[in-house]
Amino acid sequence: MVIIDFIAAVLLGSLSGMGIGGGGLLVIYLTLIRNVDQISAQGLNLFFFIFASAAALFVHITKRRIPFGILLFTSAFGMVAAYFGAAAANAVDPVLVRKLFGGMLVVAGGIALWRNLFVPKKAKQKKIIK
Repeated sequence: MVIIDFIAAVLLGSLSGMGIGGGGLLVIYLTLIRNVDQISAQGLNLFFFIFASAAALFVHITKRRIPFGILLFTSAFGMVAAYFGAAAANAVDPVLVRKLFGGMLVVAGGIALWRNLFVPKKAKQKKIIK
């Protein structure tokens, strides 16, 4: 099973590095293949994300692409939201959390699919303001 876990980690890490959402896939892998409970899988997902984001942060800092004012603002609200999210996750039935998480993934995937199939390419491009 260690080899399967290693292959899954490499694939999920690669997908995460490409921006595909390897963390969400990690929770699915842990709950369906490894039979880890939902709350533990989400905790492991956060642990995984710490290392992935630390590597990305290093690259962005060296390229000077981080607006630190916005970073501090969003970090403050993110910490407050994380606290309340953790409290809510512990207060809600794990089966409901699993269903809500699966529903969120289906909706997010549907939106991404819709945008890739039906939104014209010019509408997808963001205008760069210099």
